[in-house]
Amino acid sequence: MRTGLEAAYIGLDSTAPAALGTYLTEVVGLMPGEAAADGAATWRVDGRAQRVWVHEGTRNDAACMGFEAAGAQVYDRVLGRLSAQGWRMRAGSAAERAARRVRDLTVIQTPWDVPLELVTGLEEAATPFASPHFPEGFVTAGQGFGHFVFAVGSAEEYDAARRFAIDGLGLALSDWLRLPMGEIEMHVSFFHCNPRHHSLAIAYLPRPGVPQRLHHINFEVAHVRSVGLAYDRALRAGTPLANTLGQHANDGMVSFYSLGPDGWRVEIGATGRTVGDDWNDVREYDRISDWGHLPPDALAQALAGLPSSSA
Repeated sequence: MRTGLEAAYIGLDSTAPAALGTYLTEVVGLMPGEAAADGAATWRVDGRAQRVWVHEGTRNDAACMGFEAAGAQVYDRVLGRLSAQGWRMRAGSAAERAARRVRDLTVIQTPWDVPLELVTGLEEAATPFASPHFPEGFVTAGQGFGHFVFAVGSAEEYDAARRFAIDGLGLALSDWLRLPMGEIEMHVSFFHCNPRHHSLAIAYLPRPGVPQRLHHINFEVAHVRSVGLAYDRALRAGTPLANTLGQHANDGMVSFYSLGPDGWRVEIGATGRTVGDDWNDVREYDRISDWGHLPPDALAQALAGLPSSSA
């Protein structure tokens, strides 16, 4: 499905921006960018001027996410549809456009309480992307930023989020997950707007209140070897793992999840499945992964008692 949209960037609030910055640069492997007009620290994953920005704040969560429209026609069409459906929005200020390095910007309130910024004209950087950790770069061409996953805590929020994504933004449902967890069920819907299997996902786990809306950010790399090197780098840095290496059942991505200092996760993965205009494999999954993605205590238990090695 080609909607003329792609995930563009994510903004983060952090109570410890220096620690988060070290994690993004040294563990995740992003390239530091030039400071934004509003003073935010920024990071790059490709030729665009910024894909991640961080402000010091009072909470550790996403401050916003950006989707880029491929020109004024797509931009106006999406805004017209959202407005007709009654979603709250406002025009971005000149200062906000300068800070995001975009031409047009509209801020839209979402059912998961993280503003979505619809933009056009995300600036190219003046210098090529370069990271010692990922010299081949990240997979973004024609697909945009990796993906974002946000959490909601009620069925009403989940239903509204699905309507917003499909009827409002115009994304398509790739598939969904229903996973029994004791006496409750977790539900996750995955949405695409270009060849990437999903650029946005919404996870619903029935519980009172959601202390952190951002569940994880995904960055896709070109080779499984790069995933393995990133996995080793995280282990050597003493970064907590959220999930071990594994392969997802729906999008086929081989990945692992590290736990950042602010409590949300970063997924580094490769071999992600792509979708076309003829995508018809829209179905329910009853498992997250075909193999791996175990909790870190499972790995610790497996290694317990083994002699240490420097290999």
